[in-house]
Amino acid sequence: MRHFLIDTDTASDDAVALLMALRAPHITVEAITTVAGNCPLEQCVKNALLCVEKSSTYHPPVYAGMTKPLFRARYHSHHIHGEDGMGDMALPPPSLAVESMHAVDAIIEHASRFQGKLEIVTLGPLTNLAMAVLKDPDLAQKVKHVYIMGGSGLTPGNITPLAEFNFYADAEAVHLVLQSGLSVTVVGWEIGMGEAFINQDDIDCLNTLSDLGRFAVRCNRTLMAFNAGRTDRVGFDLPDPTTMAVALFPAIIENCIEAHTWIEYHSEKSYGHFVIDSTQLTFQATNARVVTSIKSGMFKQKLFSLLS
Repeated sequence: MRHFLIDTDTASDDAVALLMALRAPHITVEAITTVAGNCPLEQCVKNALLCVEKSSTYHPPVYAGMTKPLFRARYHSHHIHGEDGMGDMALPPPSLAVESMHAVDAIIEHASRFQGKLEIVTLGPLTNLAMAVLKDPDLAQKVKHVYIMGGSGLTPGNITPLAEFNFYADAEAVHLVLQSGLSVTVVGWEIGMGEAFINQDDIDCLNTLSDLGRFAVRCNRTLMAFNAGRTDRVGFDLPDPTTMAVALFPAIIENCIEAHTWIEYHSEKSYGHFVIDSTQLTFQATNARVVTSIKSGMFKQKLFSLLS
């Protein structure tokens, strides 16, 4: 059995990723830590607790973490995921309660408890993980692997021409994580815009699949409207579930790059730009595996199976 800790700024695509993990029989979600990002922290906590309840499986503890980036002002994405981060579904308050321990301490505590067996999946800004690295310099030796949804090193960004939202929200935190010695796999936003994009046929399938399938469509309603307003594509992208699929089913990776990577955090115009030295021009040591493509059809097969 594999042991997961999921760090999330719980909005609509995070919600689908959480449901996938909680319904995967071959892993155990040991903890869910929340961080401000798509939504303010309080909303992220509420959404995570609701997802745990919605999964109808088991109830891992949920911890509240950092309320803002390390140095910058908070930036939320209500215009993409709705005021509640869940497509403005007006969901009732959760019956479950958040834990008293801070998320940063929970990351350190779980890493120490599982000693080399804990796998962390990050679906939001890396503020919590960066703080854990600072607080426990030996964290990299205690964590088996980290799967990160972030960056757009292969394409333009989705929040600026150079940056993806999660990395733009706290680039300093990304820098600390990339320099920490943690074993890292990065799944960029662009991967979720390809094989993992949910089109109208997929929406129809999810709506007839199950209550969870309908929930996955409904909570992404404002994301679908946002995409329709800026592109001619009907549907919605699922970058966080794509990253979760890579973590749950590593065989889904078709191609990847092992390279030295870094994040720009000095320049305002280029802030959050994730750089991949794929041709080894810097002669720096490899610090990340970057997924460049996933196998055709496998993501949706796994998604539909887990939500059925």
